[in-house]
Amino acid sequence: MNLLLVDDHPLFGAGFAHALEVVRSSVHVQTAPTLEAGLEAAARDASLDIVLVDYRLAGEDGLAALGEFGRRFPLVARVLITGEDVRLLGRQARAAGAVGCLGKHLTAVEILAALDAVLDGGECFDRGPAAASAHRPGESVTTRQMEVLGLIAKGRLNKQIADQLGIAERTVKLHITALLQAFDARNRTHLLVKAREHGLL
Repeated sequence: MNLLLVDDHPLFGAGFAHALEVVRSSVHVQTAPTLEAGLEAAARDASLDIVLVDYRLAGEDGLAALGEFGRRFPLVARVLITGEDVRLLGRQARAAGAVGCLGKHLTAVEILAALDAVLDGGECFDRGPAAASAHRPGESVTTRQMEVLGLIAKGRLNKQIADQLGIAERTVKLHITALLQAFDARNRTHLLVKAREHGLL
């Protein structure tokens, strides 16, 4: 996975890159402090998969920056990243051509699971920590994660799930990790118990 983060906070950018690359060594993260630097980096790298743009980009409108990336690099998926309320920004990000809106409160594992969904052709619109507490767990997981959950309930192993859904086995593992966190479950068996308690199985 080849990522470009456009964020004017150097410490966040360095931490973001390090965290993702530690969780998965095959991930490569470039950082750029301005829209102009980000556009230049994207122009140099034809293998770029996803660009993540900070909503509060110094001197720029993050939403407008998303649109500019879309005009110049229409084949690169675009995701808005923010420390603000993702529930309010999600619709605006979608209108600007983004396939996702992620909060900076997310863990590296959660971000990678979301970005894997984007690479699989999906979307990753975060509901935010407040929404997670206000809704039942099943409302905070993605459609793909629900598919994974259903196959776990049928006793499928990770490799079998990956083959059936046409995704990488590592992606299945990330989806399962996200499910365990969403349901506050200790393991797969506990996950199924929690899912049944919430009427999802």
